[in-house]
Amino acid sequence: MDAFQLAEEIRLRFRQGDAKLPVLPEAVMEVRKIVNDENKGAGDIARVVAKDSTLSTTVLRIANSARFRAGGAEIRNLPMAIQRLGGRRTLQLLTAISSQVHLAVKNKQLQGVLRDSTRHALLVATAAQHLARLTRTVDPEEAFLGGMLFDVGVSAIICAVPDEIIKCAPEEQKVILKQLHREMGGRLLTYWDMPDAFIALASHHGVEADDRPRENLIDLIDAVQFMLDSSGHSLPFDDVPEGIDALHYPPMRRLNVNETHLAAVEVELEDGVAELEQIFSQLG
Repeated sequence: MDAFQLAEEIRLRFRQGDAKLPVLPEAVMEVRKIVNDENKGAGDIARVVAKDSTLSTTVLRIANSARFRAGGAEIRNLPMAIQRLGGRRTLQLLTAISSQVHLAVKNKQLQGVLRDSTRHALLVATAAQHLARLTRTVDPEEAFLGGMLFDVGVSAIICAVPDEIIKCAPEEQKVILKQLHREMGGRLLTYWDMPDAFIALASHHGVEADDRPRENLIDLIDAVQFMLDSSGHSLPFDDVPEGIDALHYPPMRRLNVNETHLAAVEVELEDGVAELEQIFSQLG
């Protein structure tokens, strides 16, 4: 089955409701409602998150990580963690965590593909968060979530047609995932009822085209991917143009990124991603 046939099969399963898509846990859906209810707060969120051991443990670990702790005292319980993070930031973290949990995928080779996807997402999210702080073009927490979600189409494809994907040789898998992950990422985030900015990011990142939305979040993720590629990090599902100076890359120019920004992000990556990789490696 080639990429075209596989795309049609996935679309058919979407339309018929037969696609085994990654789903957001019930806790995340409940927290989304709480965040949008001005009469509820951190205590209500904590009670919901506490019912899911994976989410509650991971949120506590992330809240105590160097990236999110910001010099404060150690947080010993979930209500304290959510109080410090805030409701919307907690929701973003819960969504990011959930996007990387793939309990339904049993094949070890496909699990490896998803682990590689998670590691790359953490690199992009860490760099995007820091670049957003430096350029002040995107909310840093939205940038982090964008980095975690922009390639979510990969897990959508693998979960939707695991038997068909595993029949393909690894190189064929890579071609199929590269060709389809934008479309399927947009479909999955629409299914999750995510904000339009994240749907546009999943659907249009990595492609300069007339129909590309002029969203700073898309430019930010593309700028980070270009920087990572230039630094020797492989991009598992996207390509960047060759033979162009970083500061002349259109997304970099639109964000007014300079050499100082790039150097600072490089330093941040060296120090900031290992702890998060350790936390996310413990997810199912």
